[in-house]
Amino acid sequence: MTLDEAIIIAKRECKDRYAQAYLRSIPEAIELDGEYAFQVQLLYALSNMGLWRGEEAREVKKVMRAYLKRSEL
Repeated sequence: MTLDEAIIIAKRECKDRYAQAYLRSIPEAIELDGEYAFQVQLLYALSNMGLWRGEEAREVKKVMRAYLKRSEL
């Protein structure tokens, strides 16, 4: 699963309203502040996905964490 696919799945499946707000703001953040802002929005979204459970949720979070770890945010 790619990061783009993980974000699409999270937008579709995660019901946390705060995670949704951060996920929806990613395009604007990229446009205004670039890669760093994208990473911050992704980190905030991930931190609000704690109650989202299941195999799909675990895989999405794993992909997001791996990306953030590589970016050393």
